[in-house]
Amino acid sequence: MEHREPWIIYANFQSEVAVDLASHEVLEQWAAQAPRKIWLARPSDVLVSPVPLSRDFRRYAGELLGVPYDSVAVVTVPATPGVPMAEAVRRAGLMDELRALIAGREGVKLLPTALDVPSVALAAELEVPVVPYGPGGVGTSALDVTSRLNTKSGFRAVARDLGMRLPPGQVCRRDRLTRTVAELLARYERVVVKPDRSAGGHGVRFVSRTEHADASWERDWPAGLVGADGDWVVEQCLDVARSVSVQLEACRSRPRPMFSGEMRTSGGSFTGYVSPLEDMAEDSAKELEQWGMALGRYLARQGYAGPYGLDAVLASDGRLYATESNVRRTATTTPHVMVGRLGRAAGLSSPAWLIANGRSRAAYGFADAVKLLRAAGLGWNPARGEGVILYADAPADGVSWRYAVIGADPARTAEIEARLTREMELLP
Repeated sequence: MEHREPWIIYANFQSEVAVDLASHEVLEQWAAQAPRKIWLARPSDVLVSPVPLSRDFRRYAGELLGVPYDSVAVVTVPATPGVPMAEAVRRAGLMDELRALIAGREGVKLLPTALDVPSVALAAELEVPVVPYGPGGVGTSALDVTSRLNTKSGFRAVARDLGMRLPPGQVCRRDRLTRTVAELLARYERVVVKPDRSAGGHGVRFVSRTEHADASWERDWPAGLVGADGDWVVEQCLDVARSVSVQLEACRSRPRPMFSGEMRTSGGSFTGYVSPLEDMAEDSAKELEQWGMALGRYLARQGYAGPYGLDAVLASDGRLYATESNVRRTATTTPHVMVGRLGRAAGLSSPAWLIANGRSRAAYGFADAVKLLRAAGLGWNPARGEGVILYADAPADGVSWRYAVIGADPARTAEIEARLTREMELLP
């Protein structure tokens, strides 16, 4: 097993990097996925999570990883709506517990899900460096570019300068949103309206000329989505054949590609991912990677180091269009690490994998769901180098399961997923 210094795996889903902190309902939904961070853990790590991890899930992950479950400390931070996680840690009086846990752990570092000002300040208060910056610290320009390139407008400005093809569109203030939508609908049959700082499809609206005429698209925005003076992006709604992404790591020398894949979406929202990216024209695949590398070089010049992703769509006209960047650990970053760890232990050099979610017809506890998978021969089997992993703990309702499938190739992962759907009677 690979060795490294201990980490504080800091699952700060409550961060304003992806969405405004006022959107606490969606942040709470994302925070429910924090248990998946256990797949990053090694002995002597500390996982700081906004939600508790069940003992059954910790034992399960530890067994598959070969890491004793009680060798990883877990600190649960009670939710405090509207404040970043670092402030919630302080309000809960957990600073002394964290200091006690890391005392004696030589070389300990903090690994945030999202690099932001509060997480860097917390690391300084604990007197530990931030991964992967080390003792030199995180510069102001790195924090600035992280914040800026997790906005739609910031990405469009940089992507245009880097030569990426973008969907035709405009950035506007909230008070000009209705007028901007009308202007673009005069040229295009349908447009997409996006809050400037959003992720996973949160707050996205697809607007036709009819919907604009009766103003139905302007009703029922999620509470706390954006202030009255916030920025918005309005783009032509392309005829999308595929939604794709490439994930890389920004390094001082040159960006390092990590993986690529196709996103599963529903109504503009992310629902899953399939990797590797297959059956895409060579020129489009090359263009996607070139754009990702260009973005990584730009990020490195600003002092940013670490993972980032570039999302794009392949339109029906055969052309690729860049849509957004995610300069943080995304919903695919941790599963990719998990797949790598399990795959290497099973002797797989480049496994195919997918992540998805579905609703089981019956409710299960975590241990019962694992028993069901194993009885059906679907659980992860290192001897065969394939199987299903329940990577995010038991859902609160017992039916909304997140799962990963690993196999030798995409055809095999699809076959295993189809069997899983039948065994658990999964609904989309």
